[in-house]
Amino acid sequence: MKSELSLEVPVNKETRNNIRKEVEAWFSKKNIIPPVSYDSIVEFAGILMEEYGWNQNLRAFVMVCCGNAIWHPVVDVVPYNRRILLLPHCLKNSRLCKGQMDEMGLLCGECGNCNISRFLREAENLGYVAIVTEGTAIAARLIESGKVDAVVGVGCMEVLQKMFASTSKFSIPGIGIPLLSCGCSDTSVDAEWFKEEIYRLDENPSFRILNLNYLRNKTSSIFGEEQLNRIIEPASNLTEQLVFESLLAGGKRLRPLLTLLAYEAFSDQVEPATLNRLALSIECFHKASLIHDDIEDEDEMRYGKETLHARYGIAVAINIGDLLIGEGYRLITETGLPAGIIQECIKMVSNGHRKLSVGQGIELMSLKNHEILSLEETLKVFEYKTSTAFKVSLLLGAIAGGADALTLSSLEEFSNAVGIAYQIKDDLDDFSHPVEKLEIYKPSVLISMLYGQLSDEDRILFEEARSGNLIDHIQQMIDKYNIRQCAENLLKGYIKKSDDCLGTFQNIGLKMALHEILGNTFKEYI
Repeated sequence: MKSELSLEVPVNKETRNNIRKEVEAWFSKKNIIPPVSYDSIVEFAGILMEEYGWNQNLRAFVMVCCGNAIWHPVVDVVPYNRRILLLPHCLKNSRLCKGQMDEMGLLCGECGNCNISRFLREAENLGYVAIVTEGTAIAARLIESGKVDAVVGVGCMEVLQKMFASTSKFSIPGIGIPLLSCGCSDTSVDAEWFKEEIYRLDENPSFRILNLNYLRNKTSSIFGEEQLNRIIEPASNLTEQLVFESLLAGGKRLRPLLTLLAYEAFSDQVEPATLNRLALSIECFHKASLIHDDIEDEDEMRYGKETLHARYGIAVAINIGDLLIGEGYRLITETGLPAGIIQECIKMVSNGHRKLSVGQGIELMSLKNHEILSLEETLKVFEYKTSTAFKVSLLLGAIAGGADALTLSSLEEFSNAVGIAYQIKDDLDDFSHPVEKLEIYKPSVLISMLYGQLSDEDRILFEEARSGNLIDHIQQMIDKYNIRQCAENLLKGYIKKSDDCLGTFQNIGLKMALHEILGNTFKEYI
């Protein structure tokens, strides 16, 4: 809610209940899948205000009710013991409160001088994690830890505004209950509304929420030595041992996480054996590409250790990479999926393998010829390499889970946009930190943008700086031509494109999980 909005809450209980009822009824007829943007909430509230002729001073209140109506189907399926209740300090009796403060918030003294102890007891008896605090930082931390899946928050309209921004950005399911009066002390809340919200529960949901922290742990558990020995035959020679070593090596495991996420989102019955092999196959392809990249880029270190070719030579490293690719395809054939699905999976992965190699080829040839790619060519390399990694990871899980053709097309479009955004962000990060050496010839949005805008005189200076590895001079040119801002604008465009793609998703669990990944990855640009 913008600052120019009146933050008024209807004093009359009948008015509050009527607005809530009409808003819920209106959204029950729509197929609106959360999360939605602030602008969408503004639009929905405007439609309702006009339709029902409500006082314009209540627009912010109507927006809160719209947000609640959109999130209710999601929050309602979350068990009580997976929810957090946030109560504000200002509900306490400022004169008589016997509670004490700690790093989490107010420790209620159960003195009975205000409603806080009653609210806490009622929620905790249901299984809620209940905290008396301010803001949503603690809630965000708890959700990130995987301990809770939804928030029910009581607060003034200003705090609910901030809560909406946080829940929308990181796709946190949240319900807001506004205080009846503003101020920093001795406030009150509609007790009946509070009780109604905390007791809501849908025990027969048509969808399930996908907790990313839980899925990350599930993904990590696949890549333990004992688990790998169950999925892949134990190593009987050094070559097979090096494959194991490569799979156990570090990394974020983002690709297998995406595969696991998509499979769980669409599969009616998740089969652990299938899921494990799908996730492991993606990691095989990824680790193979890293081994080959390290050779091609002549990198000596990976994950803080010597690269495979640095230890055993190029021939051995190429062979291990090839073996990992073979393992990846073999694992897909051993998933137990129907033959037609396996065929579609292999077709999609092999097309991705081809695109990745073409993108790498363009990059290698530009390095060999000391060329700087145009912006269009650089974005194409990003699409072929990084976007393809996202696409193969998501589509493998989605195809295996039984996603329809329209959904697969939307996932492909999302992958293209988010992969390019990810690489632009990486480029911006590279040019934001002091470095001794920048690989000027490697595809970079900032360098491509700069090179395309240089005057004839500056182009000569640029070539001199590049040949002498004068990074400071190149950084100065980037500043002179305002290239960082141009790259940020381009990045924000691709983030918006990614977000727009998510808007078309009908699978609530997957939409919310990908929205959360988007929010966490690009939080400084959203």
